[in-house]
Amino acid sequence: MVLKMPPRRSHKKSRNGCDQCKERRVKCDEKHPICSNCTSRELICTYLRNPIAPSPRRTAHAVADRSPDPPHQGQSQSESHVKQPISSVRSAEPSFGLRDLELMHKFSTDTFKCLCGDQSDMDDWQVLIPQQASKHMFLLHGILALAALQVAATATEPACVLSYLDAALHYHNKSFAPFRQALDAITPLNCDAVFAQSAIITVIGIALPRLSAQHRGECFSMIENMISVFELLQGSTKVSRISRPWLKASMFSKYDFWMIEAGELDSEKTVAIEKLSQLNTCIAGAEQSGANREAIDLLQSCFAKFARSSHPVAILAWLVYTKKEFIDGMRMRQPFPLLVLMHWGVLLNELGSHFWWAKGCGRDLVTELLAEIKGEDPVWEQALEWPRKMIGA
Repeated sequence: MVLKMPPRRSHKKSRNGCDQCKERRVKCDEKHPICSNCTSRELICTYLRNPIAPSPRRTAHAVADRSPDPPHQGQSQSESHVKQPISSVRSAEPSFGLRDLELMHKFSTDTFKCLCGDQSDMDDWQVLIPQQASKHMFLLHGILALAALQVAATATEPACVLSYLDAALHYHNKSFAPFRQALDAITPLNCDAVFAQSAIITVIGIALPRLSAQHRGECFSMIENMISVFELLQGSTKVSRISRPWLKASMFSKYDFWMIEAGELDSEKTVAIEKLSQLNTCIAGAEQSGANREAIDLLQSCFAKFARSSHPVAILAWLVYTKKEFIDGMRMRQPFPLLVLMHWGVLLNELGSHFWWAKGCGRDLVTELLAEIKGEDPVWEQALEWPRKMIGA
């Protein structure tokens, strides 16, 4: 005896839903499962009109339970595919857009060079640092911020400049809090990423506010900006002190400022540093004189090391290793710490001839400081003479 299956019930289309839904006295909406008739896509039912997306759990249940009919004759496979419900299940992994991919490509093909002193640094910043960024999101956001900043610095269309400045600020802000957390919990596993991000933050801190103010027509003080960079990098002093034994075994062993060889200073630089030392002895109290003296000695080392190799570390290290007492003097606008800062501005101006992010920054800093410090005393005037000459003011 052959058992015959009952004929499949026909479901007719209607304006407000299908007949099957009406017979069950329910609607195909987010509160009820999709009926088999609506699943076959013979009409657009209430469920599909609902603008509120179904929950992942409900959608997954519906997808698992239904057995959709094959496409009707004359209906293309692509049309059938388009009409399939889209799963709203989202991955826990971070998602990246076209802008992220564009900026990562920019960094790995061009931007990385702005952190290299010579050819020996290329592989570190082009390959190894992006590998570290895949493990540390604060470094990844720092890389994207720096790449966006370079695009903004070299673009000509005002709309493009502002767009990438906004992107640079966005990524920079996203990197900041996680970076601070890493500073407070530095280990051999994250010290390379923290060191790299410290360098990136320094570059962004110098260039981003100035560039943004220029293109937005905002008031800007290079002096205030540099004091902010000093304060921002105070935690990096701890990084250098704690992680120095770890860095010796890492890719950054050659970036140890204290191990960089010094070159010979020309006579003009030597005289300028000596004048600073003499003036410090004359005007400062014992406690402030000691902090000033350390800042001057460190500045002299920066000049000597940069004379040997035009590496950014030779100049930027002054921002990291200068003591808090000296930075406090700058914050209070004490004339002598500002005078020492002016001499460092000459170094920053020299760096501007090598790297886009420092271009014009040193000159702006020295110009502002010349207006801030009044050389009424002949000794002060002599100390101001060399920085003025070096920037052509």
